[in-house]
Amino acid sequence: MAEEDKIFELFAESCLEQLRGIEAAILDLETAGPGVLDANVAAVFRAAHTIKGDAGAVGAAPLAELCHAVESVLDTVRQGGRPVGPRLIGELLAVFDVIRAMAENPKAAKQRDIAPEMARMAALLGPSPPDGGAVDAAPAAAPVEDAPPAEANPDERIKKLAIPARELDILVDRVGELGIAQARLASLSQRRADVELRDVAEEVERLAALLRDQVLGLRLLPIKVSFPKYRRLVRDASAALGKDVELVMDGENTELDKAVIEQLNTPCIHLLRNAVDHGIEAPDVREALGKPRRGTVTLSARQEGNDVVIAIRDDGAGIDGRKLWQKAVAQGRLDPARPYDPAAALELIFLPGLSTAEAVGAVSGRGVGMDAVRDGISALRGRVDVASAVGAGTVFTLRLPVSLAIIDCLEVRLGQETYFLHLDYVEECLELPPGLHLRQGRGVMELRGTAMPLVCLRHFFGLDDTPPACSHVVTVRREEGRAGLVVDGVVGRRQAVLKHLGRALGKVPGVLGGTVTESGDMALVVDVPELLRAAKATDGGA
Repeated sequence: MAEEDKIFELFAESCLEQLRGIEAAILDLETAGPGVLDANVAAVFRAAHTIKGDAGAVGAAPLAELCHAVESVLDTVRQGGRPVGPRLIGELLAVFDVIRAMAENPKAAKQRDIAPEMARMAALLGPSPPDGGAVDAAPAAAPVEDAPPAEANPDERIKKLAIPARELDILVDRVGELGIAQARLASLSQRRADVELRDVAEEVERLAALLRDQVLGLRLLPIKVSFPKYRRLVRDASAALGKDVELVMDGENTELDKAVIEQLNTPCIHLLRNAVDHGIEAPDVREALGKPRRGTVTLSARQEGNDVVIAIRDDGAGIDGRKLWQKAVAQGRLDPARPYDPAAALELIFLPGLSTAEAVGAVSGRGVGMDAVRDGISALRGRVDVASAVGAGTVFTLRLPVSLAIIDCLEVRLGQETYFLHLDYVEECLELPPGLHLRQGRGVMELRGTAMPLVCLRHFFGLDDTPPACSHVVTVRREEGRAGLVVDGVVGRRQAVLKHLGRALGKVPGVLGGTVTESGDMALVVDVPELLRAAKATDGGA
């Protein structure tokens, strides 16, 4: 039984490898020119042909039969007997969804009823399918170049190994712990003033840094691994809503941590659906407004420093800020006496249960999801911003860190405790001006002619120790400008291997997670934006 399970596992891996990128190839058939069309048809044909052969080898006859039916349809297209249109694309996408599901569970694929899918393929062939869809019939003739390669060069096959994601996560964790051990070694060499030990510590530091960069690079994937599914999403949503929408993608080779890509899927899906449903107008409405009948949704990605910026833009109707404001007032979420603020009105879209949709549809309109989008992006240490103009469209901008595993931090001290601040937010370190007193952990200091609010971390975290005679201020960036975090002392720059606090502690305001210090103790990694928001909320929103 164990041997059979291993065979099925290898079969599933082989099939999923064949199916990688197949959705994009099918979607490209709609817009491809003659040469590209032939290449895409050949690519889809090869995938179906390879899976058919593998399925027959493991005894998954229904899967082999279905792939053979797909071959017949594609051969008809290749010979010019069937034009490429929306119906053909839709049917191919649907049948490859079934093929993927069967490949992922090959045991169940042996008994799966594929009659509905076979009927759909037969309908594409016309009233008299040339081969009846039988597996044992001779397959449609294919040019030699379309046949799968006989056998890959063994020397080439061993150059790439598939590593389970969990094993890679463990490896990254171990590299982070190695970095901590290296920092302890460097500290020890300095305390003992041993030149030979210091030389070894410096060499270990160099090798540990090279290893860290190499391992973190293994976790980085081009964001294009997720982009093809968004093309399918926009196409299906457009068809369901009777709209004509084109998805334009840019920056597909921008790299992100695999964990970020996985968790980014849900927010992007919701934003794209909203763009098609709420943003893009119906073709007749767009034509009446002087716009092209086909709407455009743009999904772009680019890297800025240690962040990746993803923008989802549409050229639709835009968000009516005043309408949102009125609904929020009507629901008691805003003070009616508060004057209208355009920027604050757009932020209302992230309130749960608040929507400008007149009716609930199959795609969106219940007013749920945008709060989940913001929460999901915040969980990735990112932020989401929105800009819109009525009649001109809307753009949602997601800013995310490239990697989540190991982060550069500034180590600070509060009494006997150590805390870490994400270095991306830190600008400079200063001494607290003499005579400046804080009240309830709050204060204001002048920084180059500008008033800067202060938050005392000792007060925020409820530490009762006696504060030092001289405190320090760490200047950090925030949405409205700058803020200062008052600490007892600044230790220096460190790397932190981020550890989640676990379900028992849950989400702690102002805390991103934990890490291990050079001494082997646990320390908290501060979530700077969340801490500033929490401090502002407890201060009455001032």
